[in-house]
Amino acid sequence: MQFLRAWLIAIVLITACAPAPTATRLPSHTPAPTDALALYRLALNAANQNDLALLDHPTRYNLTLTYTADPPTLTGSQDVVYFNRQTAPLNEIYFRLFANYPDYGGKITVANVSANGTPVTPSLEAKDTALRVPLAKPLAPNESVDLHLDFGVTIPRVSKSHYADFGVSDTVTSMPSVYPLIPGYAVKGWNIEVPPPYGDLVYADASLYAVTLTAPSAITVIASGTTIDARDNGNGTQTWKIVGAPMRDFDINLTTVLQKASDTVNGITVNSYYEPSDSDGGKNALRFATNALRVFQARFGAYPYTEFDVVETPIGALGIEYPGIIVLARTMYKDPRGADTLEFVTAHETSHQWWYGIVGDDQVNYPWVDESLAQYSEVIYAEDIRNKSAGQIIVRNFFGDAYNRAKAAGRDAAVNQPVAAFTEESYGEIVYGKGPLFYDAIRKKMGDEKFLRWLKTYVERYRYKVAFPEDILKTAEEVCACSLREEYQQWILSPAK
Repeated sequence: MQFLRAWLIAIVLITACAPAPTATRLPSHTPAPTDALALYRLALNAANQNDLALLDHPTRYNLTLTYTADPPTLTGSQDVVYFNRQTAPLNEIYFRLFANYPDYGGKITVANVSANGTPVTPSLEAKDTALRVPLAKPLAPNESVDLHLDFGVTIPRVSKSHYADFGVSDTVTSMPSVYPLIPGYAVKGWNIEVPPPYGDLVYADASLYAVTLTAPSAITVIASGTTIDARDNGNGTQTWKIVGAPMRDFDINLTTVLQKASDTVNGITVNSYYEPSDSDGGKNALRFATNALRVFQARFGAYPYTEFDVVETPIGALGIEYPGIIVLARTMYKDPRGADTLEFVTAHETSHQWWYGIVGDDQVNYPWVDESLAQYSEVIYAEDIRNKSAGQIIVRNFFGDAYNRAKAAGRDAAVNQPVAAFTEESYGEIVYGKGPLFYDAIRKKMGDEKFLRWLKTYVERYRYKVAFPEDILKTAEEVCACSLREEYQQWILSPAK
């Protein structure tokens, strides 16, 4: 996640031999599927071909994009099918415009908006990060609407390490979720809040993506999903066709610089993209990612996609997660003393493929639901790669120490709060330090066997759904057949505000 700080990452030396990377070839001219869902199944590995049946009328995005390098812009159009799964009619649909997020330096403009073929006049809200699309007729429950938008994105140039993963740097152009994205809808309605920059932005349902991207021929596209076709247009451009499903958002990275090393784990292709001068770090990142996928599939459940990409970028945060992709800070690649930090940031971000990706959550109002569990996933990773004591070092020296600093400074707070309730410093101490101590406490009470069974049960029950804080407690209590209210009160709800 964006906030990850070095003092929350465990430094545990792990020795393992890196398997020799195997080359992968870009698929080309994949035969057209014979039914509507067959297209999206191309994004899923063989063991997860039936996952689409778990989705309840998912939103479908069909995006046609063109990238121009000078000046760096992305133009596009999208057709979206949205189904009302709520119990009440909807008078409008919202889209998030994250390229307009304050201080990002970019800009997105939208035109030619229509609903079921009828032009509508949208309006901007939430500091221009939300687009309200009114509907001429309320969308009744169990009905769908076809939406069309054209848009253009101005991509900022970035000359130094930057906190946000959005912009053109010396090695990569990063465009996470820059298209208009429909947010989650909960009890209070559409989620269009503008969180602080040290929190995540995306709260969305698992959706289906079909993306056509045209870019200069020299560019390599690193995107969420699976590339099913790449054709040279004979005019200095190439067109990529990519499908992704089920995914909560869609990330695109473009590069002419980064090199690639690849490996496979359980039939999944793992790619590590890195700067030419950082070959050792890039190959380490590949090894750490394959190890993490292997551990977390065994502990949490199947990773659904055909591939997993790890990308070195000049972000100011240590790492950020997207469906099928994680990006990691170049500072960890360039510092030979940073291999241990690189390892555990990689493990943390990889675990987000389950916590936020497969099991969704409201990252704006309940950030601990994915972040605290991603932190504790580092403990599970350390135990499986090395030994149990390595995991307890993380619990004691990193989570415990971070939380103790908060208490000593008078910054103790309830974990179960929105990102905006914390300062940047207390957000790390409480959500990343205190939060994972809850999982350590209930693990001790449940015992290892039931705790690990709970993790798999939690994933199975909320696979491609959205989980809320009480869902964690309810599922854990069911598995252990015990009350965990005392631990929940102590670590998640106290001190009360």
